[in-house]
Amino acid sequence: MKKGIYTILLLITGFLSAQITAQTCNKTIDSSTPYIDWQNQAFNDIRPGDTVCLQAGNWNYIQLKNFHGTTDKPIVFINSGGTVIINTDHFVGIKIGNCSHVVFSGNGDSQAPYGFRILKVSKGAGMGIDDYSTDIEISHVEISNTLLGGVYAKTDPTCNNFGATRDKFVMNNFSFHDNYVHDVPDEGLYIGNSHYAGLYLAGCDTTVLPHAMKGVFIFNNLVENTGFDGIQVSSADSNCQIHDNHINYDSQAERADQMSGIMIGGGSVCKTYNNTITNGKGDGIDVFGLGNMSIFNNLIVNAGLYYQPNDSSKLKHGIYIGTVTTAQSAVLGIYNNTIVSPKSFGITLNNTELQKTRIINNLITGPGKFAEDGERAFINSNISDTRIEKSNNYLNNDINQVQFISYNSGNYDLKPGSPAVNYGTDLTAEGVTFDILGRSRPFHDYFDAGAFESHDSTADISLLKTGDIEQFNVYPNPARNLLNVSFQLKSARKIQVSLVDAAGKELLQHSIDVKNNQLVNVQFQLLNISNGFYFIKLQTNKGTSAIPVIIKK
Repeated sequence: MKKGIYTILLLITGFLSAQITAQTCNKTIDSSTPYIDWQNQAFNDIRPGDTVCLQAGNWNYIQLKNFHGTTDKPIVFINSGGTVIINTDHFVGIKIGNCSHVVFSGNGDSQAPYGFRILKVSKGAGMGIDDYSTDIEISHVEISNTLLGGVYAKTDPTCNNFGATRDKFVMNNFSFHDNYVHDVPDEGLYIGNSHYAGLYLAGCDTTVLPHAMKGVFIFNNLVENTGFDGIQVSSADSNCQIHDNHINYDSQAERADQMSGIMIGGGSVCKTYNNTITNGKGDGIDVFGLGNMSIFNNLIVNAGLYYQPNDSSKLKHGIYIGTVTTAQSAVLGIYNNTIVSPKSFGITLNNTELQKTRIINNLITGPGKFAEDGERAFINSNISDTRIEKSNNYLNNDINQVQFISYNSGNYDLKPGSPAVNYGTDLTAEGVTFDILGRSRPFHDYFDAGAFESHDSTADISLLKTGDIEQFNVYPNPARNLLNVSFQLKSARKIQVSLVDAAGKELLQHSIDVKNNQLVNVQFQLLNISNGFYFIKLQTNKGTSAIPVIIKK
């Protein structure tokens, strides 16, 4: 399996509306002072609304402490003059403690997609946001090669300090977007305390309720090669959204109860949508939250398929619904997800406390338990049928009959002739008015089943390759801002490589003189290309070859 897909992410302004369009530094700090405390005389002239520039170069670590902006005037920390590199034997790469209304963004240099790069933390975590920090936005940071997890965002009560219990502290408005977290042995993101129902402190023989989070926004992140869960969000009991993240190869450590692409943990109510989760050893999405939320438009491929593949008793699921604490009369909606080849079951329901679980318009194909359990392998229910509403789910064990555009190339959009097209029912009232690519639902009059709503009359073109082409690859797919094309021709000739839209209009092109058997690599910058369905076209005197491409920013 190929790992380490490196995708460039653009800044999408978060909830604090800190739009950094030009770098004007109210203060500049270099790597000689990595401990940056507002109470230190050298830094207490920094005021709400200021931009603090951290100079590019090698830093041992960065610690921000006691900085407080306001809702309208957050304090912005940004890289300046290039990339800030952290390669440390410290206990954390970047720490934000006792801060509020702070934006930490690696968007200070247009040539550096991740202006802060944590390349190694040998004794601890990549980032820590704690010590009563609240109203924090983080973007354009790369985190890798840590001893522990990638990111921890919470303040835990201790026997020496009960200030972070639920009755005394709330962490508001935490936004983490457009970041790259990879190659970490524990969780990629650990957001909120996972002991919502009660945290036992053995040192003082006391059980406390950890603080809640109100306002959690996790989006547009790339998370790869994690030991435990890719993204875990717990105790986020209101205004939580997890969307448009790409999670690959989660749960590689195979630690029981720590295996999922996304875990909606105890106490959370998280609208979870438009995520792509592929090739993890864990469940695609684990749901242990309070209920009263919807999970829709997620693409989940090969969930658990590579986890002890010869032992069918080691169950893994596309979506697993369990119980920690469930709100009274809660309803859970599982809508328009595409689940492909999970190791065991497509969707498993084990929560007996939900008033209703609504499973509608999902597309499930190739569950591993089909040969043993038949139709139950698609939706595996261990609860009373009176608590389940199932309708318009397209279930087919034969992936070829689904008619994805090109599942071998990772394109799970639907051909116009797919039986899943127009198979669904109207979920407009539930807020499902778009698909995983941001296209409107429904197209024409009816909903499609699954995460994709077919819009393109030419979408039945999967992969064309003329006889003079030895290799032809496009990656990543879906792409965001940069698309790589590689190809090899049998004989020398002039070739044109183009990006064309679904109507055949040429948007970008390269003309290249190619030598015999030369492996050619071409890049397309996609900054001005909108989300949607496109083709990469190779034109030679032998004919035209094309590969479908999804652009999703």
